[in-house]
Amino acid sequence: MRLSSPVAPMLVIAIAGCSSEADPAAKPAAPAHVEAPRPEAELTTVKLSADAVKRLGLETAVVKIDTAAATRSLGGEVTVPEGRLVTVSAPVAGTLSMVSGMQPGSRVMRGAPLMTLAPLASSERDQSIEARRAVEEAQAEAEAARLRLQRLEQLLKDGAASVRSVEDGRAQVQITNAALNAARERLNAVRQGPVGQQGEIAITAPLDGIIQSISAASGQSVAASAPLLQIAQVSTLWVRVPVFAGDVDQIDAAQPVAVTRLGGSEAPKLAKRVTAPLRADPSAASVDLYYELPGTALALRPGERVMVEVPLKGTERGLVVPEASVLYDIHGDAWVYEDLGGNAYARRRVQIARHVGDRAVIERGIAENAKVVTAGAAELFGTEFGAGH
Repeated sequence: MRLSSPVAPMLVIAIAGCSSEADPAAKPAAPAHVEAPRPEAELTTVKLSADAVKRLGLETAVVKIDTAAATRSLGGEVTVPEGRLVTVSAPVAGTLSMVSGMQPGSRVMRGAPLMTLAPLASSERDQSIEARRAVEEAQAEAEAARLRLQRLEQLLKDGAASVRSVEDGRAQVQITNAALNAARERLNAVRQGPVGQQGEIAITAPLDGIIQSISAASGQSVAASAPLLQIAQVSTLWVRVPVFAGDVDQIDAAQPVAVTRLGGSEAPKLAKRVTAPLRADPSAASVDLYYELPGTALALRPGERVMVEVPLKGTERGLVVPEASVLYDIHGDAWVYEDLGGNAYARRRVQIARHVGDRAVIERGIAENAKVVTAGAAELFGTEFGAGH
């Protein structure tokens, strides 16, 4: 639609009037304003005296670009080592009586009582009774032989007995004493064994570990060789890592792997390759490799899934720092302390690309040729947050 000529000048005048009222120098107000902004690095600088540096024993290393083994991140599963998951079975048929407080997850020591079994047959009780009877019988025979020898020796002095009869009496005393000692040893063996005075059998833990499962209940009658419970020795754990069969030859078996808990904030733990049964999964075309974790590493549990950084035989260049210089806070963030000179140290947030042995490859957060604290980094961290004051 086209405007008539009298209306157009009036619109131009109105627009010009509005433009003249606005201040061309005015700027829209900012939605937020930060007073005295300061970078993160300026907030995390620790200045020490010369005596404090000496007391903490600080040592530094230069950040440099170097070759490091290439790695690959794979999924792993925490498992109990072969032969350290023991199933305790009933030695004979009988009725169970559980030790109070025993339940799955309980930690037991080797030799600790787990339960007692009252055998359905009385052979074990007969052994204990027979051993006590044999001791009493041997004691009576030994006492009779001793008294007989005393009489023969007195008759020999009176001239009413021969030397030979006295010698035979002495030999009989030695025989009865030997039989008494053997009977006493057998009775001690029965008492120290698993069979109690009433014939009950004490079932004890064969090793130090944690009870994984219990397959029977108190008061239950079980057959001979019936499984009762499982005990896992978890002082050391293994990590099973399925690897594609075509990639096995690329893995450097001589280097340890870095194991990280899923969603955990702890530093990775190194695990060494161990000799294990040869196993593979044909459906997944994978081969299982096993690595041993140190005791109580990351508080892991059998069956837990973890991330495993596996070193390869090839190498890649990257910014490398010693693993000892990297610190982790409660949120899992990685930090290093940069030596600024003059006993001043700045805490820098870094992003780890991968872990290779005792070195860490940095993706970002620190510059080449910077000096980072290695020995004493944890003490410096505590000093900054008050623990070292």
